[in-house]
Amino acid sequence: MFVPAAAAAALVAVSGCSDDEPAKDKPAARSSPSELAQYTAAPDTATAAQSPTTDTQTECVKTAGMNVKKLTEYLKELPNSSGAYQSQGLTLDSDGLNFTPDPTQRPCTAVKVKLARYWVDLKQTREETAVSPARFEYEYTLIDVTSRKAGPQDGRVSNSAPPAGSDCQGSVSVVYLGDDIPLRSLPSDLELTDTTAPVPVEVNEDGVLSALYVSPVSVVSC
Repeated sequence: MFVPAAAAAALVAVSGCSDDEPAKDKPAARSSPSELAQYTAAPDTATAAQSPTTDTQTECVKTAGMNVKKLTEYLKELPNSSGAYQSQGLTLDSDGLNFTPDPTQRPCTAVKVKLARYWVDLKQTREETAVSPARFEYEYTLIDVTSRKAGPQDGRVSNSAPPAGSDCQGSVSVVYLGDDIPLRSLPSDLELTDTTAPVPVEVNEDGVLSALYVSPVSVVSC
């Protein structure tokens, strides 16, 4: 069972709250004038003083001053520390935003991204027959848009997991930079799946880094 691409998607937005929730970042790093700079690894506690004479020097990339386009390109191309082909250093998965970049290409300071989350409400418009599947329409409702910080050290951003689906309701989460995402740019060809595990979806808008869809638990009574 799936939501046909031809089905009309009634997109209705409601205003969401904005919650700037900073992550527990390490102290700001000092960097050289070159784009590939050096920073001194921060101590474990935010109140402890740095000791440049004893901490290990590590390469990092200066992102301060990058415009949205350049920062988007950098984050999309930032590889994962695993070294796997086309792996991503900043990912959105079932547990939320996860930052595990290649150590030599990590940013010198935390990068700020936006996380938008939407409910996807389904309504059955045609019952299943022997010759045709059921048809559904769905509409998007904005849950919230928040600013989150990732890096420069490895870690997961708290409270960034995609909302779980329920009967007749799923969710879409989008991580992006720059202008907010118009509802018309959200996917119009979502499918019903047998699992509620998040699956990647395409959002065709500048600045988008990653997007996930969580299918409704059940649509029998929709």
